Amino acid sequence: MGKIIKGITEQIAPGAKKMDRSWMASFWEVFTDCAIEMDAKYRITNIRRNTAGSFITADIVGKSFLSLAAEKDRKFVARELKKLKSEAQPYARFHVLSESGRYYRWTLIAYYRKGVFSGCRGVAVDITEQALKEITLNWQRAIIEEGSDFVSIADMEGNVLYTNPGAFRITGYDPTSGTLPMELIFPESHLQTINGPGMERVLKSGSWTGLGELFCLDGRRIPIEHNMFSIKNEQDEAILIATIIRDITVFLDHEKTLETARRVAESANIAKSEFLSRMSHEIRTPMNAILGMINIGLSSDDIERKDYCLMRADSASKHLLGIINDILDMSKIEADKFELLYSVFDFEKTLKNITDMANVRAVEKQQEFIVNLDYDVPEYIFTDELRLSQVITNLLTNAIKFTPENGTVMLNIRKIEEFGDDVSLQIEVSDTGIGITEEQQKRLFMSFNQADSSISQNYGGTGLGLAISKRIVELMGGEIWVESIIGIGSKFIFTLKTKKVEGKSRAQLYDKINLRNIRILAVDDSEETRVYFKHVMEALKLEVDVAYDGYHALKMIGSSNDKPFNIFFVDWHMPGMDGIELTRRIKEINGSNSIVIMISANDLDAVEKEATAAGVDHFITKPLFPSTLINAINTCMGAELYESMEDAHKQQSECGYDFHNYTILIAEDIEINREIMSAILAETNLSIEYAENGMVAVTMFEADPEKYDLILMDINMPVMDGYEATRRIRALGPVKGRDIPIIAMTANVFREDIEKCIESGMDDHIGKPIDATDLFMQLCKHF
Repeated sequence: MGKIIKGITEQIAPGAKKMDRSWMASFWEVFTDCAIEMDAKYRITNIRRNTAGSFITADIVGKSFLSLAAEKDRKFVARELKKLKSEAQPYARFHVLSESGRYYRWTLIAYYRKGVFSGCRGVAVDITEQALKEITLNWQRAIIEEGSDFVSIADMEGNVLYTNPGAFRITGYDPTSGTLPMELIFPESHLQTINGPGMERVLKSGSWTGLGELFCLDGRRIPIEHNMFSIKNEQDEAILIATIIRDITVFLDHEKTLETARRVAESANIAKSEFLSRMSHEIRTPMNAILGMINIGLSSDDIERKDYCLMRADSASKHLLGIINDILDMSKIEADKFELLYSVFDFEKTLKNITDMANVRAVEKQQEFIVNLDYDVPEYIFTDELRLSQVITNLLTNAIKFTPENGTVMLNIRKIEEFGDDVSLQIEVSDTGIGITEEQQKRLFMSFNQADSSISQNYGGTGLGLAISKRIVELMGGEIWVESIIGIGSKFIFTLKTKKVEGKSRAQLYDKINLRNIRILAVDDSEETRVYFKHVMEALKLEVDVAYDGYHALKMIGSSNDKPFNIFFVDWHMPGMDGIELTRRIKEINGSNSIVIMISANDLDAVEKEATAAGVDHFITKPLFPSTLINAINTCMGAELYESMEDAHKQQSECGYDFHNYTILIAEDIEINREIMSAILAETNLSIEYAENGMVAVTMFEADPEKYDLILMDINMPVMDGYEATRRIRALGPVKGRDIPIIAMTANVFREDIEKCIESGMDDHIGKPIDATDLFMQLCKHF
């Protein structure tokens, strides 16, 4: 006899011993994610989690079991529970998507006390991987069922097990018959080929492709491409033969076009195959670094070692994010959903941010990095700042990557046309790198391609950057091209159409500075830097001369008695005599009547003390921009505007992020994200309060609306999402509720997502993962 548990019979074999149940506990520990108990109202009363699983149990005891399911699945779960309670079935087993985004298989059994339903008990198993595979199989099945190709599957004896509807549509036979007469639809010669050499090839190498004919029921003869390949089991044994037949009538009618298309397709397949291979390497490499550095850091008690590991993991994670962004951008381009978001921005400031990052890489390779920004280029323009930055950054990164040590990389920006507010700019990135052949140049801007397959092995990269850049430039109304000579270097040039912004002008020299009293000498061993420096100074109507080293400079100083130089721009690192020694000589000759501004591509912290002792008045770093030079002159010549130089330095430092008079409310449901926000904002003196969901945020704001100066609103939160929370805050009534800046924080960064944020009443948007600079810029913008 078996033990009966509400409709479930436990069968015991005759003569068998009573089963030892102790091993069962080990099974559920290993193969389930949690065990759960709930009362008669389906409230969770107890939950035991398998620590090796992924089921999240925080704060769910006391809540309804329905809250564990995604909102779209809750009605289904409610029906299953109702059937279980009604004793319509002895147990319930169902698959459901959880709030955490994972799929679980629940197995629940009702239990009774004195015949009265008292609740349910059960276990959950994470089947996310299986569910996703089933979804993938479903859409693959749909493609086969709805496709126009002839698809069939046979066993190893030749018995046809499956024929898709496309096969009947091609041949004209009745699909209700279930099978096709293979001896009638193929010529004898083709049958002999596929049963002989074709099958031999499949069994030997896994696939075979041949050309032939297909006889239709109405007498038509269709030229076909016949593909067969083997389907293998886990033991690598062929168990099925799949056939795919395509009608190639159109292609044969246009044989020349077919040949071209075939070559293009083959090239694309090879490129995509190589691309996937590169992606495997490109993604695994930083991921391995991230995991490795984190593990090393966790196992170390040395703070410096931990910091080093975190720094390396941070660098690798940013690299990985860049790869993911490239892949997402390419997918949007191929889906024709790539769009630009236009805004007004300080073009020169954007260039500084780009070149600061590029300069770090150039310094590491001891390269000369020069920026030539024509003075007549508008300081403020109207276009997509992020995408323009992406193109320039990609070109600079490539130039630095493919240029050997001690080479030169240049960024040249000039205005080529202007009609009213419409401006056309030309941006050129040149290098003294390896160069590109004419054949390689033809493939550069194609998706999934690099100039040469060896490039990924030697230099890395996804091969997507230039294809993405080309699409961005085209959307900006421009074009992009390359000029290159092998062994000499390359120039990547692109144009774009933009608008200059009325009322926005570039930095100017102080009105109180008498230009006629200024004579400048610039000393730099780089000819390109000297030419650019002279170009900018002459555009400012300043008298300027240049020297190629310290000895040349001293000679020019000695012959300038009629009108001595009074401002010196001196490069720190020069052959023969460095900038510090030259400064000492200048101060010995001119004394306090001279101002020395030191320039360097490197961080000057290590030599600042020595340079200041030698007489250096001010420091600037390469690459040089017009505003950098103008501000340096203004700072040095306008020092009398401050009571002391200490006050001047204090004034300059006040542009840092100090928000001590402000309080913000951050609505964010994930604890670790709240910790990250606290860490990013720790040094800003900003007062921060947190709400774990949209409902709490609304309640906190309604209680004291005057307390907060800005709200950072996550979008996807439990109880109430960011959209609804924003709408309720805007509807509260007080002026503060209508006017307080609300900035969305979300990983959804597509155009439609941003528009949805704005429509709900938000003022702006910042993407996840949160970039500290972007966050500070948003705060500065709205405070």
